[in-house]
Amino acid sequence: TNVHSHSMHCKFCDKCVARFDHHCQWLNTCIGEKNYQYFFETVVSTCLLVFAHWACLTGIIVAYFIGWDNGEISGTEQRAKDWFGANQPNVVIGFNLGFWAFDTIAEALILQLLFFHLSLRKKGMTTYQFIVKDNEKKRMESRKQMDTKRRRADHMKREIEEGNIFGRMALTVGGWKGCGCIDPIRREMREEDRAAKLAASKAASRRSEMEHVKHDDSDNDTKDGITVNPIRLNGYNGDNGVHANMGKNGTRNAADTVASDASSISHQ
Repeated sequence: TNVHSHSMHCKFCDKCVARFDHHCQWLNTCIGEKNYQYFFETVVSTCLLVFAHWACLTGIIVAYFIGWDNGEISGTEQRAKDWFGANQPNVVIGFNLGFWAFDTIAEALILQLLFFHLSLRKKGMTTYQFIVKDNEKKRMESRKQMDTKRRRADHMKREIEEGNIFGRMALTVGGWKGCGCIDPIRREMREEDRAAKLAASKAASRRSEMEHVKHDDSDNDTKDGITVNPIRLNGYNGDNGVHANMGKNGTRNAADTVASDASSISHQ
């Protein structure tokens, strides 16, 4: 059985889903490779539908209040009075205002979901991958906060033992929100992060240079299936001539080639 690397088992549907994105409780199904495009189109269609309803309600509400400054009755208000013959236009406009508020909240939520999936599509991620990455980020932040508290306690203990009042004040005030610029602990951790990033950048640069050198060497040493070794003997650069370290392929050895070329030069 071939299982895709992004396949996941959904505990709600009890089935394996290729490129699992999430389990949608509104649609009561898993969203994966086969139906993600339909899910995205559903979100877009719902967003447009709710927006159209919201726009219509906005037009009705605006038209209802037109003419109130002059004491006139708008056509919309007159139709609201005639609705079912109840002569209760305020009740009608109240229902419209309620639906308008509901559509406003719904449209905001759907737009948030739409922009979220647009961002995921741009990054080439799934919802599940985003959740895993976000949880890892939260765990790292939690560990960082615990490390900060531990360091602050150790520094505070040392400052108390040394009797440094200003150091204790800096540690205390630096722990407040908005005072990170004067916090010696955060400054120390920022310097460590900067040094770690610089070291990682240098290591990556060295690896890239080594790979580039290996690639160039392989291109220079291999040509048409024959290994070519440039030589330098007593100032004689083998790159300027056709000197190759040939073996049993019926060609001359490099040393014999150099001797032969030297002999021919002396005869000239």
